[in-house]
Parts: sequence; structure tokens; C-alpha cells
Amino acid sequence: MEYDYFTINYFPIIGIAFLLIFMWRNSYLEQKIRRSFYVLCAFVLIELCIYNLELIFQGSDINTMALTAITALGYTLRPLMIYFLITLILRNESTAKVKIPMLMPFFINTVFVFSALFVPYTFYYDTHNVFHRGIFGWTTHIVMLVYLVSMIFISFSHLEKRLKFEKTIIIEISMILTIGAFAESLFGSYAVLRCGVVLSLIFYYMFFQSEMYKDEIVEKHIEQTNMTEKFTIQMITALARAVDAKDSYTNGHSQRVADYSKEISRRLNKDSEFQRRIYYMGMLHDIGKIGIPDYIINKTEKLSDVEFETIKSHPAIGAEVLQTITEIPNLYFGARWHHERYDGRGYPDGLVGDEIPLEARIIAVADVYDAMTSKRSYRDVLPQNVVREEMEKAKRTQLDPYIANIMLDMMNEDHQYLMRER
Repeated sequence: MEYDYFTINYFPIIGIAFLLIFMWRNSYLEQKIRRSFYVLCAFVLIELCIYNLELIFQGSDINTMALTAITALGYTLRPLMIYFLITLILRNESTAKVKIPMLMPFFINTVFVFSALFVPYTFYYDTHNVFHRGIFGWTTHIVMLVYLVSMIFISFSHLEKRLKFEKTIIIEISMILTIGAFAESLFGSYAVLRCGVVLSLIFYYMFFQSEMYKDEIVEKHIEQTNMTEKFTIQMITALARAVDAKDSYTNGHSQRVADYSKEISRRLNKDSEFQRRIYYMGMLHDIGKIGIPDYIINKTEKLSDVEFETIKSHPAIGAEVLQTITEIPNLYFGARWHHERYDGRGYPDGLVGDEIPLEARIIAVADVYDAMTSKRSYRDVLPQNVVREEMEKAKRTQLDPYIANIMLDMMNEDHQYLMRER
């Protein structure tokens, strides 16, 4: 009895104490979950006090009816304690359809155990206040079995919705409580299940702690990623503006090409990562012009053959610069191939049709549209009907016809001719 008394009191109390200290120190635990843990801790401690009262008063001269009521209350609390543990595991997945039917065994058990105050069918105390089971004493075991089977069923029926670590914790809790219940039935030691409940609470609290720690790491990672993304956009924007600044007539050209390219990609049902990447490509598609002398870029007269060859070198220069950036895959595609033609007469590599990367074909369409709809040193903005006619002509010769049609759709939606003023 000394060992049993020790395990009955000290193991659960120490476990509950540690759990309460951990929860007190943890300000991030969701309030609803925190309350559930507090309720379960209170159940364990109340049930522990009741059982100690039973041990103290058994064999004493206390009123038998009072001792019977104390024991009935203990039998009532034990399945209710398991029920609340199950609802904690269910969390937001639990509904009235699950909770209410699971309370029925508890109510039946309550009726049976408190009937001992009137008829000795479940248990009774003799004239010396010694405990005895009645002919229906097994009902309390059946109720516990119902809840433990429910625990196992819930564990496995909800596993597909849970994380791997939580699955492990739930299975461990189910095994601990099931073994604890059988141990109590076989050996009559009521400490086992109580200790099992406390251990289960600690295990499940570990899960919430690990999840919050993981969420904190993820949150920091997202914050760092956002900062990196913001810095990347600022750097790319600065480079694009530096390129556009070489020609006062093309101010904002790279930004507009990037915007058009992203919108075309969206209409092609490309994912957000593709749209993000092509936006960067559009911003930097003319980066190679940094290596072209200003007098050639700003020349209003017709370029000489040598000057034109110099201009034609900017895709290769841009690609060489961007190929050193490995964090954004294929960033150089737009810079190198946005002057390729669908019919193969473009530069620098003379690619034909689908040989040209999709990103470059999209940027080419956006680049041609912006070239016609922005003011240049040698002409004013072209009227929208002229732009539409030129875009139609460019299909299958200069531009990918499918992508050109998307741009034409965008133009048809632009009734006021305002898209060019982005």
C-alpha cells in the first residue's frame, strides 16, 4: 500500500505541477487550448483528492452513505476526465454530433454508480465500511472501455488531417491510456490510469510547444524572405531605372514591360512564382544597354551599320551580366532573347518559334507594345488603331501569335487607351 499511495499522490502531482509551470511561462498558447489543459488538470487533482478520501475513510466509522457518495463521485469523474482529454485532441474538428453521443456513456455510468446510494448493484460498503463490488460493478469498466475505444478510433480516423508528430503523440496517448485501464482492471491499482492521463497531457502539451516553436521559426523565415524580396525588388528597380535613364524618352519603359509581361503570364494561367520571375526579367530585359554608349542610344538620326551592330550587342551583354545571378533561375532569358523573332530572323541567336523561351516571347510582345505606345526621340505615341494593326501584322513573323492575341485582348479591353500610361 505504501508504494501505491506514493504513486497515487506524488507522480500525478509532480506531473501537474510541471505542466502548470510550463503553461504559466508560455504566453503564446491559444487561450481555448490553455483552458482545456487547466480543466483537465483540475479534474485530475479533484479525482485524486476524492480517491485519497476513499482511502482515508475506508474501514473508519464515517457514515456509509457519505462514503458511498464520495466513491460514486470518483467513478463519475474518471470517464469525464477521459472525455475532456478526447475533446482536447479533437480541437476544432469536434462538433455536437461527436461530443453529445460520447457523453451518453458518462450519463449512464453516473446513474449506475449513484444508484449505489439506494441499491448495492454496482458497489457497496459493509458495516465496517469495507468496499465490495456489486453484480453490475463491471459497468464502470465498460464505460472506460467505451471512451478508450473512442480515443483509439478518433486517433486513427483523424490522422490524415494531422501532422506527423501529432499523429505519433495521439497514438502514444491512446496506447498509454488503454494499457493503464487494463492495468487497473487486472491489478486494482488506480494510480496507473491517473498517471497515464497526466503523462498524456504532458505529451500533448509538448506537441503544442513544438508547433509554436515551428510557427515562430516559419514566421521568422517568412519575415526574412519578405525582407529579401523587398530588397531584391528595390535593387532590380534601381538597375532598371539606371538603364532607362540613359534615354529620357524611355523613362519607365522597363517597369511597363515588366507589368505587361506579368499580366500576360497571369492570363496564361501561370503560377505566382512564374509571374514573379517574369516580372524581374521584364524589369531587367534591357540591362545590357548599360554597356552601349549614350550617343548611340540617344541618336535621332538613322544608325550606321557599326552603330546598329553595337546596339544589337546589348542582349548578349545583359545575359552575361544576369547569368551571374543564380538565386533567380533563368533570369537572363528575357535579356538575351527578347529581340528574337518568331520567324527566326531575330538576334542574337536566330531562334525560331518555340525554340525561343516562353518568357522571352512574352517579354518581346510587351516590349513591342510599349515601343509603339510610348514617345520616342524620333516620333510621338502611335494611335491605338495603328498599334493594333501593327500587332496584327507582327503575328507569326515577329511575335508568337498566341501571346500577341492576348495582348490584343488587353488592348480591346483598354477602351480609353490608358494602359500605356501605367
